[in-house]
Amino acid sequence: MTKTPRDHTRIKMDTRVFVEVIAADDSNEGLLLQCDVVDVSYGGFSATIASELIVGSILSVCAELPSVAEPFYMVAEVKWCRPDAQEDTTWLAGFQLLSSNNTDVELWRSLLIHV
Repeated sequence: MTKTPRDHTRIKMDTRVFVEVIAADDSNEGLLLQCDVVDVSYGGFSATIASELIVGSILSVCAELPSVAEPFYMVAEVKWCRPDAQEDTTWLAGFQLLSSNNTDVELWRSLLIHV
C-alpha cells in the first residue's frame, strides 16, 4: 500500500470491473468495456483496459471486491488515461468515484475508509 498527501491509501487488488461510457463524445457513448483492476481506494480505482478512454468521460461502473457477495454499482469519472508501459496493447486509467443517488458508492467508501 502506498499513500501520498493528495490520495487515499491504495490497495493492490486483482479483480475485474465493467464500465459503460454514459457521457463522452458521441463515438464512445454506450461503449461497454472490461477492466482489470490494479488497485482500489476510498475515492476510486486504477485499471488496465483494452481501449483508450477520454479523460473527463462519465462511466457507469459494476465492480466486484473479493469476499463481498454483491457487486457495487457506481458512477465514475476518468481522471487520466495513458498507454500501459508494461503491455503495449493496453491502457492504464484512473477512475474517481462520484457521489450519486441510487448507487453503492457510500457502501464502497464505508468498506475502504479504514485501510
